[in-house]
Amino acid sequence: MGQALRKEYVKLPDLSLREKISYGYGDVASNFVWGMVNSYLLFFYTDVFGITAAAAGTLFLVTRIFDAVNDPIMGIIVDKTKSKHGKTRPYLLYVAIPFGILSIITFITPDLSVTGKVVYAYITYGLLGIVYTMINIPYGALMPLMSRNSKEKGELNSYRAIGRSVGAIIVASLTLPLVNFLGGGNQQLGFPVVMGIYSVIGVVFFWLTFKNCHERVQTAKPDQKNPEIKKSLVQMFKNKYWLLVSANSFLWFVRMGIMNGVLIYYVNYVLKEPNMAPFYLTLLNIANLVGGFFALSILRKFSSRNSSMLMYGLAAVLLASLFLVEGQSMILFSIIFFAANVLIGYGDPATLTMLGDSIDYQEWKFGTRPEGLLVSSYSFSTKFGVAIGSSFLAYALSWAGYDPNAITEGAKTMIRTLMLSLPILITVLQVIILYCYKLDKHHADIVKDLNL
Repeated sequence: MGQALRKEYVKLPDLSLREKISYGYGDVASNFVWGMVNSYLLFFYTDVFGITAAAAGTLFLVTRIFDAVNDPIMGIIVDKTKSKHGKTRPYLLYVAIPFGILSIITFITPDLSVTGKVVYAYITYGLLGIVYTMINIPYGALMPLMSRNSKEKGELNSYRAIGRSVGAIIVASLTLPLVNFLGGGNQQLGFPVVMGIYSVIGVVFFWLTFKNCHERVQTAKPDQKNPEIKKSLVQMFKNKYWLLVSANSFLWFVRMGIMNGVLIYYVNYVLKEPNMAPFYLTLLNIANLVGGFFALSILRKFSSRNSSMLMYGLAAVLLASLFLVEGQSMILFSIIFFAANVLIGYGDPATLTMLGDSIDYQEWKFGTRPEGLLVSSYSFSTKFGVAIGSSFLAYALSWAGYDPNAITEGAKTMIRTLMLSLPILITVLQVIILYCYKLDKHHADIVKDLNL
């Protein structure tokens, strides 16, 4: 990495602002569905559809274990895809409509027995996860194909984080009011109607990403064969930076799965302000949006690793201070909660930038660039993180004896612990992991070597 370079490297054309913004549209689309899953599906299952918290927790865990196989398979398929639209873009075009349809079906409540409801939930949520993989893996793999430049990748991922937050904000702020309004007070009717509206919007945004974003990075020389799958897997697990990025992201999404899921219970049963649930969910997602905007400017000047460590350290301090203000001042609690999640929200685009750099490292070290496999395996860590967080939340509520019709003090204590204590531990663990990540010091030289 420190060797002298003997000639200039080839620079890819700069990305246009339109292309960067359009890349963010993909996560707007994803979160019209996945924002519903993260924020409302557990509540929907327990309080609307009539599934126990323990059954829902097992459902989340089992379906994500299936993704351990599903995600890498999709990544391999993407790596082998050759079409007039490229390796990744055709999936944004053709899978968007099935994704929208399945999202609606998942929130329908047929009149079934308790066992029948559980079976229906497994089938619909399982299929939704498969189709989400079919569109989200190619979407993620598109980013490292658009640019090698770390700064541009940082901007792309900032727009992606902004897009995710915009979708999540809309879902958090409008879902319950729309469900009650469009369902006439009947949430079993309101949820699928609202999901239908979100699905149409999501399809349109996926198509805009397809239309305006392009694959620019040449992934292999014309005479270079694709590496064996087994060899690619072995090399992937020898990529220490990819492992660190995946572990960091796993923890980010574990916290997200817990906080997004427990927030509605915390507001309903601890704060005893059920009408404030949309406010706090919206506040959480606006904080992530602001964090994405901060990342847009900071990642142009500072390394993803160092800036993330600073942000997470400050976030842990702010999260700890929530213990001091809980029940004292709702305004002060909201301000600190918002500020902590702004800092946490910064970490997502920074992590995705490090992922793109780890793919460059893979190509530099092993001579192959399996974007689909690396992004899919990373995607598994993120989805599995949400599933672990959501299932842990559900099991914890079940262990504490949660019953929506009879809330005990034990259940309230568990909800409070999940909301205030666990996120601090997770955030500290992220700082420790990032301390071991050193690629930011060498990435510029790696890119020069690759472009010789």
